Amino acid sequence: MSLPIGQQRTLESIEGKLAESDPRLVSLFSIFTRLTLTEKMPWIEQVAVRPVADRLGMVAYWFRWKARRPAARVRAMVVLPAVLTAVACALTIAFGFPGSQRHVPGSKAPAARELVIKSRDLMARARLCREKIRIPAFPAFAC
Repeated sequence: MSLPIGQQRTLESIEGKLAESDPRLVSLFSIFTRLTLTEKMPWIEQVAVRPVADRLGMVAYWFRWKARRPAARVRAMVVLPAVLTAVACALTIAFGFPGSQRHVPGSKAPAARELVIKSRDLMARARLCREKIRIPAFPAFAC
């Protein structure tokens, strides 16, 4: 089982301090390791891996550690809102403004303009049709 780097360093420092305090203890640990190498770990001693909970615990510990120092607390009170504001501004600039796409020359005209032009053409055609209807179809009835 691999441990996070911080926990591994802590265990190694404890091991070094124990080896310095009692040199005979190192030989006893090596004998114990050889005897229990093939045995399965008892279920009561197994530790469940909780990466999310452990990470949240580390973050909470960091905040508690920072809260003990007033200068760090004031710095955090100034920096955190500034960072959050910068992120909000960046997101607003990136996604918030409508029409942020540039107009490319030679591209198709917007749909609303096409509707206006088409409706003008239709009205002109309707006028032509009305004029043809008003003109009599047979010359016999013409005055």
